[in-house]
Order: sequence, then C-alpha cells, then structure tokens
Amino acid sequence: MKLRDLLLAVVVTALWGINFSIIKIGLGAFDPFVLAALRFLFCALPWVFVIKRPRTPFRHVFWYGLVLGVMQFGLLFLAIRLGLSAGMASVVLQLQVFFTIGFGALSLGERIKPRQFAGMLLAFAGVVAVTRTDGAGSTLAIALVVGAAASWGIANIIVKRSGASDMLGFTVWSSLVPPLPLLGIALAISGPARVAADLSNVGWHGALAVGYLVYPTTILGYSAWNYLLRKYPTPLVAPLSLLVPIFGMFGSMLIFHEELTARKLLAAGLVLGGLLINMVGWPVRRGKARVSSAGTFKS
Repeated sequence: MKLRDLLLAVVVTALWGINFSIIKIGLGAFDPFVLAALRFLFCALPWVFVIKRPRTPFRHVFWYGLVLGVMQFGLLFLAIRLGLSAGMASVVLQLQVFFTIGFGALSLGERIKPRQFAGMLLAFAGVVAVTRTDGAGSTLAIALVVGAAASWGIANIIVKRSGASDMLGFTVWSSLVPPLPLLGIALAISGPARVAADLSNVGWHGALAVGYLVYPTTILGYSAWNYLLRKYPTPLVAPLSLLVPIFGMFGSMLIFHEELTARKLLAAGLVLGGLLINMVGWPVRRGKARVSSAGTFKS
C-alpha cells in the first residue's frame, strides 16, 4: 500500500472513531432511525444535482445504499439507543473485518495468508481488550451490532464488485436510498408524534451531530474507504478499521473526559502490532512500479 493511501486510511479511521461519540450525542436529540435518515438525506441533497451518477449499474448503487444505510446504520444506532456503550459498539462492529474477508473469499476468490490472519487475530485481541473497560450491553444490542458488522461486510463486497471509479459519486447517489425506508421504520416503531417532535425541535447539539455524520464521516470517510477497497485487496484494507476503536477511546477521552488507562494503551499497542504484521505480510513483485498485492508502502 502506498504511504499516502495508508495515511488516508488512518485519517478515515480517526474520523470514524470520533464518530461513535458523536452518535451518542446525536441520539440524545433524535430517534435512532430519524438520525440515520437525516444523515443520508443530507449526504444526498443537494449533491445529487451537481455530482454525476457513477458509471456502474444502478443495482450496485441501490443495494449498497440499502445494505449500508438501512441495515448497518439502522441496526447500529438502535443498539446504541438500547444502551450499548459507544466503545463496545465500535469494538463489535469491527467483526466486519472477518465478514468482509470471508465474503471476499467466497465471492471474489481473494485469499489470506496465515501470517496475515495471525496479524488480524492479534489486532482483534487488542480491540476486545478495550471492552474490559468500556462497559457492556444486552445480548440483543450486541446481536444487532453483529448484524450491522455483517451488513458492512456485504457493502464492502458490493463496492468491489461494482467496478465504480467515482467513489464520491457512488457515496452520494447511494445515499438517496436509505432516507425513506429509515423514516418509515421510525414512524412504525416510534410513531408520528415522536418523529414530528424530533424534526421540529432540533437543537444545536443535534444539528452539529448530523453535520459531522454527513460530511467527515460519510461523504469524506466512505468515499475514501471505498476508493481503498477498489484499489487494494480486502484482506489488506479491511483490518485497518480495527484502528477505529482506538481512535474512539481518544475521542471519548476528549469529548466525555473518559479516563485513558494503561489497559487501553496496551490494547492500542496490540492493534498496531497486529496491523503491522498484516501489512508486512504482503509480497511485492520486484521490478514493478505498482503494488501487485498492495502490501508494501510506497511514497
């Protein structure tokens, strides 16, 4: 992986790590499905009028929007609303690494080497260590996030199979799909009165939360992430998301003044060590200017 792409991935995971604290703030102002609907509504509008539709069959755009927007984020926001801590949610969601690689092996024929798998396990051990101090949640809430992780894995494979080159357009146009289904779910579960109250009493906390979810997290974050998925093998890109809970810890420390313990620092070290093993494990074809298996850093 080229150094600039690695740095891009680190920036994205940092934005996503802070995202979990922002979601917690947003859920103090909105029903979870209303928050998710607003997120994708403003990702799509007004940008679909100025950004061209990506050159890929619309079914890829539709299914990506449905799986990522409705399934992944609908389930994730509901789990946090049911009481799952933001830290625990960020950890469990990283099961998408294994879902993505498994789905990639089944549908794309991508392989992972034992050394790379060992690196993933070490990194995930560090992620799990975070949960020992970040609280727990109900079995239902955790199951919902596992479903969200599987949905993210499916969405990643849709990106790979789409062949789209314009990831900004892909992200913006796919955001047209989730708002109406999410709003329908909100009306069915919470009722029209709650939805109307949420939309008519938007405070500045809620507005800022929606703004962060729309621009840094989704439009920038997912456009960049999808670019990396299109360019590199999934076993190289997917494990980088294990950095998300680490940045999430620092985000919680800054926003909610949570304590940064020695155990959390050790967990961060395990994650970084595992990712280093995964990155170094990819071979490079000598004599090639490009990266064949996308595993060596180039500036």
